[in-house]
Amino acid sequence: MLDLRSHVSRIVSSANQLALPPGAAAEGKFRALRAADTMAASWRRCMEGYRFDPGAKFRIESVSEAELKLQREANDELIHFARPEIDAMFGAVSLSGFSISLGNIDGYIISERANYNPEFYSEVERAGTAWAEPSAGTNAIGTCLVERQPVGVYTNDHFFYEFSALSCASAPLFSPDDELLGAINISIRNPELQRETLKVVLGLTSGLADRIGERMFRKAFRRNYILKFATGPVDHGLIAFDGDFQLVGLNHAAREMLRDRVQLARVRSLWAVFERDHRLIDLARLGGAELTLHLQKGGDAITVSLSGPMEVPSAGARPAASADPAPRMRPAPAPARPSARVLTLDDCAGSDPRMTTNVRFVRRVLGGSLPILLLGETGVGKDAFARAVHEESPRRAAPFVAFNCASVPDTLIDSELFGYGSGAFTGARREGSPGRLVEADGGTLFLDEIGDMPISQQTRLLHVLESGEVTPLGSGKPRRIDVQVIAATNQNLEAQIARGLFRQDLYYRLAGAVIDIPALRERADRRELIEAVFASLAEGRRLTLAPDALALLMNHDWPGNVRELRHVLNRAVHVCEGGVLTARDVAIRPGARMAAAVAPGPFAAAPISPMPFAGAEACGSEIEAAGSARHAIAAAEREAIVATLARCGGNVKAAAAALQLSRATLYRKLQRYQIVH
Repeated sequence: MLDLRSHVSRIVSSANQLALPPGAAAEGKFRALRAADTMAASWRRCMEGYRFDPGAKFRIESVSEAELKLQREANDELIHFARPEIDAMFGAVSLSGFSISLGNIDGYIISERANYNPEFYSEVERAGTAWAEPSAGTNAIGTCLVERQPVGVYTNDHFFYEFSALSCASAPLFSPDDELLGAINISIRNPELQRETLKVVLGLTSGLADRIGERMFRKAFRRNYILKFATGPVDHGLIAFDGDFQLVGLNHAAREMLRDRVQLARVRSLWAVFERDHRLIDLARLGGAELTLHLQKGGDAITVSLSGPMEVPSAGARPAASADPAPRMRPAPAPARPSARVLTLDDCAGSDPRMTTNVRFVRRVLGGSLPILLLGETGVGKDAFARAVHEESPRRAAPFVAFNCASVPDTLIDSELFGYGSGAFTGARREGSPGRLVEADGGTLFLDEIGDMPISQQTRLLHVLESGEVTPLGSGKPRRIDVQVIAATNQNLEAQIARGLFRQDLYYRLAGAVIDIPALRERADRRELIEAVFASLAEGRRLTLAPDALALLMNHDWPGNVRELRHVLNRAVHVCEGGVLTARDVAIRPGARMAAAVAPGPFAAAPISPMPFAGAEACGSEIEAAGSARHAIAAAEREAIVATLARCGGNVKAAAAALQLSRATLYRKLQRYQIVH
């Protein structure tokens, strides 16, 4: 590892030695630099683009627990697909002291696996720290996101000397339609690490990214046939097509390999990529087979493996081909199933008198642009009601755009909702972004959790509602829009107004028609709802609901409302043995409101479920043996947390407040007890 003086000299000298095209603009200049030398190009960006000094003292930025929670929620699907692969890899690399972290598109670490060995773990790489290149200089995550390719950064390759004990290897993660989502990173704090070792780790990281991407791709195109083939030592191309051999998706590796061979924007058929092969006529018979296909324009032979649909479409239906001529291909739409259809307003009303009145009132105001405000507890189905309003309105042929004001960090709401122009800020897409308001033009914008919108953004939203115009960030050109706004909240907005957290004038703007959706326990048609949800979840199985189970479900107070009902019944359907679902299959206590007994402290009067403590065996190293006092306390604490989360509809912030715990402490307990929320 170099000393500070040598470190600075090397970076400045290497960056200055890069030859620049004469008269090149900054954008073209840096493109040329990237092609010449990844590290030197990054150092040059740091000095010229970000005005960093390699000899300056540097402190890594980090976000609060609250913002980290929001960033995790915004990337929950990515975390879901990445976690199994990270866990599988961690067992191997942790033995040598390496940690694995997941960075989002903005360079923030949103998840990590580490054994926290002080000899090898660096606190500066904890979850919530900011590693975008414009924030932290040359580093594996940040530079990988700029380059859109795997990057290894060895000790003094880091721009700032403070990080020169670290060695990191990152690979980009792409969505099934080739959108950059973030980066996976394997790192260690070890000044003695050999550079050759980092090269091996970079290969492991690239393979890890490849497997995560494949998981997402196969899920997105689960109703299609998929060809898989190697494009590098650890990378694989994936092509999805339907039963008519029409292309519906290509992953990033396949696009990169085919970019110079075919015009992806015009490709619709598999036979525009490969020469026709008669063996593929009987697709069903070839599922799981390996065969050699020949590329068009050159005839290069490629060994591919063919896999059939993971989900079989309903009888008579075939996966539809993509009709989108743009390069971004999307999964073929799934054939509609009765349980997955969009609910109508009549479905939402059921036979409950209050809901019937609500629906009758909504139908009188449909067709205009009068804002609608939906009130009700978490889990009552405000989002389903909003979509039903859209589907019954004259705007149903236009987009329905949903935006959750609580799931996006405060700093990103402006750009996500109102959009931004080209080059509006560092890290912005070159072409800009229209924003959700413009995307909903002519249709419906659903603003969920409106009570959590920051006051500064409320002002901008009010202006849009009053003027009918939206001006993207970094652009002076306002755009006229026509949207039906439906807002929803489980908060008391009048109390929020009194505390100065919500603008009164915005409330009046949104409350053109106020709909109060009753809680499940208050609905007169509760039995019908229970039976309908059970029927949808038990579809395809010959299951009946026993009278004792129905009585238990009817007597429960449902603090989590329809969402909790669906969760409880989904679990019961899966654990049920035989053809009758009984009260023994339902994991709620008779006549009890979950978490109603939770007193001010996190353990006091916590309800103990009659079901076995699911976490005891899995967390044996952290929880005392069954029957001990510590085990009883841990079981009670776990049940209290589960119950409170259910009552709060999965909202960790609200659950932490109810339990009188900090959110950081609650997150640790969720991890300790392996509670999925």
